[in-house]
Amino acid sequence: MRILRGLPVALLLVVALPHVSAQAVVEWQLTDDAVSLGMNGVSPHVEKTASGDRVWRSDMVPAGTAVSLCNDAGACTSETLTVSGGGVSDYTVAKTTSGLRAYFKRVDPASNTQAVYSAACGDTNCLSFGMATMASTEMQVSKDTKAWGVPDAVRLPDGRIRIYIVESPSLTSSCPEKVASYISTDGVSFTKESGWRLESGYVDTEVLRANDGDWVMIMADGPGCTTASGARKVQQLFVSTSNDGLTWAKPQLLTSTDVGRLDPTGYEVSPNVFRIYYAAGGSNDTFTIKRATMRIADTTKGGDVGVTKTPAAKSKTVTCVKGKTVKKFTATKCPKGWMKK
Repeated sequence: MRILRGLPVALLLVVALPHVSAQAVVEWQLTDDAVSLGMNGVSPHVEKTASGDRVWRSDMVPAGTAVSLCNDAGACTSETLTVSGGGVSDYTVAKTTSGLRAYFKRVDPASNTQAVYSAACGDTNCLSFGMATMASTEMQVSKDTKAWGVPDAVRLPDGRIRIYIVESPSLTSSCPEKVASYISTDGVSFTKESGWRLESGYVDTEVLRANDGDWVMIMADGPGCTTASGARKVQQLFVSTSNDGLTWAKPQLLTSTDVGRLDPTGYEVSPNVFRIYYAAGGSNDTFTIKRATMRIADTTKGGDVGVTKTPAAKSKTVTCVKGKTVKKFTATKCPKGWMKK
């Protein structure tokens, strides 16, 4: 992985969060970690485990998806993913009511289609699975359809599974991509939810936190977004919040255009601190996987992350008397045995 030189890529933004006091000023910050993962590919998905970060990504290997286990220092060891029924891409994992399931996109040459499928994981690490089933016939399109896919499966607080996915009803304008969502009680059969979760060209969504009334999502802007001259824009990363996972605030910019960034994934390390993996675009459409840290800092509380402090009271003095003795104390009232003058 090529490490960016110079100052860290970071942009601070003011937003409102449901769990932060109304008087607080909250800033989002994304900073690249000084690690070299040595992984290529796109569409990474990470799961935190006791042994380290397990990172799946689409990497043109026979299975379609490669997987590695990475430690905190960024040293990654390749693992083997065993699939049946053909190659898969855009791999993601969610815990359903019946156990861990893998979700992914698969192309069917016989029907000339691509669709989202899922399968029960064959082991606790989800490094194998057997027969897959289509999640929904509405999540099946021609294999030649552009700006479609990259499913993100999320377990809701009530145990249901929601899949966020990129769709493009029309390709006649800049930023045609929209984010749709599908819901399931068992994590196997999904039904489309009405409306759009995001519009105006956002893609590659990844929900980082899904609590009652407190959701956080990271994403990229779409490859279909163009400049005024019609040139393709450099993709950047954004962050948004929601109270219910359906209606999202306007995404806030996280990165600059020094390099293309897309397909973010991650998890919460500690309150309001997230470990992020993403694909960075290089020359000739080559991509490497990089790691970063996203944090939410409250500057009205000394820049601490996820910690609420009470501002210190201003120092006060009081003049007190005891017999013929007069003395000033740094306090709000006189000590026992003294009277305020």
